Amino acid sequence: MKRRDAIARVALMMGGILSASTLATVLEGCKSGAGSEGTALSFSEEQSSMLAEIAEIILPKTSTPGAIEAKVPEFIQMMLKDCFKEEQQKAFFAGLDKLNEDSEKANGTDFAKATPAQKLALIKAEDAAKERSEFWKIMKDLTVLGYFTSEPGATKALEFLEVPGKYEPIKLQKGQKAWAMS
Repeated sequence: MKRRDAIARVALMMGGILSASTLATVLEGCKSGAGSEGTALSFSEEQSSMLAEIAEIILPKTSTPGAIEAKVPEFIQMMLKDCFKEEQQKAFFAGLDKLNEDSEKANGTDFAKATPAQKLALIKAEDAAKERSEFWKIMKDLTVLGYFTSEPGATKALEFLEVPGKYEPIKLQKGQKAWAMS
């Protein structure tokens, strides 16, 4: 199965959680095959660390693995490199820079040195903005996509039912996790 088909099926299975713009970008932009090469996109150590912290704030470790354990930051970097256009990549990096600037203004320190409560407040403010930035749309969508298509996300955060198999209706119990399918 091609990656595009898999992502489209996962998005449908997830009930359309992904924004239309991110889904369209992924389906249009992914490069596959021997002749394709990603852009020369690279993250600095500071940017990689910031990306990991933001992903973990969005999907923290609880009784199930968090974004870092599910390798979501690596997934986001790969997707940005292989599937997003250069202008979208620039918007993403500009968003990381703006988040750092917002932290400087609000807390007197960059994002990396802010307290967990300060980081959470910055992320909540970004999420609550009327006009969500391109950065935030991409960040949130790829975090969710990366998490629920990872092995820990699909098998520990969701119920897992191996398919194909005999059709047997499933009755969900109150409070039961949703089902993941492979």
